Amino acid sequence: MPPRPSRAALARATTSALLLAWLITLPAAGAAQPAPPRYDHRVVVSTTELDTEREVDASLARNVNAMAALGYQVSAFVGGDGPAIDRLLERKPYVAGLVDHGGQVLVVMHRPESGGEPREYRLLHTRTHLGVEAIVAGHARDGFRLTVTAAEGATFHAAFEKADGPPVEYRVLRTERRQGWDQQLVTHPDLRGRVRRVVPMSLETALVELGAEATPAAEFQWVTDKTHERSRINQRLATHTAAGFRVQHVRMRGTNLDIALLKPAGTTGGGVAAALEDGPWGGPCGRGAIAGADLFSDGDVYCVAEVVEPAVSNRGFDLVVTAEPDLGPFFGLPSCEMRARLTTTRTAATRIARALQFERELNRRNQEGYRVSRAWLGGRPDDTRLVVMSTRDPREWPTRASSTFVSSPAPTLRPELDAVGQQLLRQAEEDLNRQLERDPELADVKAWVEISNTGAMRQVQLIGCATHRLGKERAEAIVRALLVRTQFSNLRLRNQIIVDFWR
Repeated sequence: MPPRPSRAALARATTSALLLAWLITLPAAGAAQPAPPRYDHRVVVSTTELDTEREVDASLARNVNAMAALGYQVSAFVGGDGPAIDRLLERKPYVAGLVDHGGQVLVVMHRPESGGEPREYRLLHTRTHLGVEAIVAGHARDGFRLTVTAAEGATFHAAFEKADGPPVEYRVLRTERRQGWDQQLVTHPDLRGRVRRVVPMSLETALVELGAEATPAAEFQWVTDKTHERSRINQRLATHTAAGFRVQHVRMRGTNLDIALLKPAGTTGGGVAAALEDGPWGGPCGRGAIAGADLFSDGDVYCVAEVVEPAVSNRGFDLVVTAEPDLGPFFGLPSCEMRARLTTTRTAATRIARALQFERELNRRNQEGYRVSRAWLGGRPDDTRLVVMSTRDPREWPTRASSTFVSSPAPTLRPELDAVGQQLLRQAEEDLNRQLERDPELADVKAWVEISNTGAMRQVQLIGCATHRLGKERAEAIVRALLVRTQFSNLRLRNQIIVDFWR
């Protein structure tokens, strides 16, 4: 009988085995590991001076796609409290058939600072289901896929991104004939074998993504409970996700939390583990890919995160919305550029100033590797905040810059001159501003002009920020020299550049 090994020999053998297993799991020598990028964020709004629903929506889509062509990706719509967003963006009250400012919304976009792949988007803003199915069906035929959604007040926002892949179809289901849309989803013979994704648009309607016919058929479940019953909710989530269900949507409904769960058609085997977390002002969902989240009126965020590999982490932060008599609502310290933009008479200037201030705070607060994934405006009238969730997801990090990467700087938003007969004026204004941007004598001055040549306000406004009075005077002299060569030389020039020594 062979001698029995000593304890020391067993310990050495165990240590060697563990070391070998650890070495096997290491990445191969020289394998490229993606480095966490620093993300640049832009906040986009509609910049039109016109007031119709069509013009507002078209202006936002133009601005989003101008950024998308430079590699920026839609991260989030700012959802949450509709009246609070009305005040922030100075939206007019909704009047059916007359005024609908659904397209007046803050859209957050991001790309790595090194650049990004060109993209293309179509946007949807709707209060009802009427006409939506025809619109989204056209998006699907043209190769666009649903990516980002949000709700604020009664308005539902969605972004569809141009993408390759198998064809899909979109349907809009609504409660009818005493049968809810969720029941139709799993009983309708033309749908139950094709459902891939479902996003509730309201309590009575949902947007459904359909693929090729597959078995087994789709299944759908709601997990609904009081917000304080987190333990019980997580037990139910564990049961459903183990059976292959995926979280589709999370929403607050009074003091109840609704979680929509779908087992897509063709799903076999187990699913992805998910858990509910909650915390004040953007604190929860520390680890995992956020599958759904919503903001409660007291500032608590309720979110469900899925456990994925490589590990995903999240951070939350909030921006307190305060008000000054001359500035209105703003976040953080009002920048010189924000104060300068509010000196203009153009109606789009206020919302552009709010967007730029939000953008500045996002880029200041987000850390390396993190990009915005959710945003809401909400809280109480005496304590309104912008709540932001940002995500660090290694699966999104580019391993190398491809030949199609675009790294050109994105233009700054400015009010559009798009009324009838203003095309030539807009072109002249853009030419003047390009010359100001390129002038080496104004390297320490950020300035632009806005021209009004109709009505009582016939003037040229020189707007911007300078670090000293000499820069302000130099900018005025340069603009006067440029105006001499144009048809606007007889207009009054108002120098409204702010001298900000701390800029």
